[in-house]
Amino acid sequence: MTAQTFSALPPIAAEAKAPANPLKGVLITVFTLKIAVSAFLLATVSLAPPLSIDERPQVAAN
Repeated sequence: MTAQTFSALPPIAAEAKAPANPLKGVLITVFTLKIAVSAFLLATVSLAPPLSIDERPQVAAN
């Protein structure tokens, strides 16, 4: 068994940069829209007036 020397090691080369995926912009847009819609829905629910349990039968009877 021989020990490897520094001269026997292969040279370290920088990895070739892969081209960017063309759908990356679509993915970012979809994630942004999902966050915006969820924020809108949470805001809508948090601003809704609370309903008591007794009001539903009265509204249906009228």
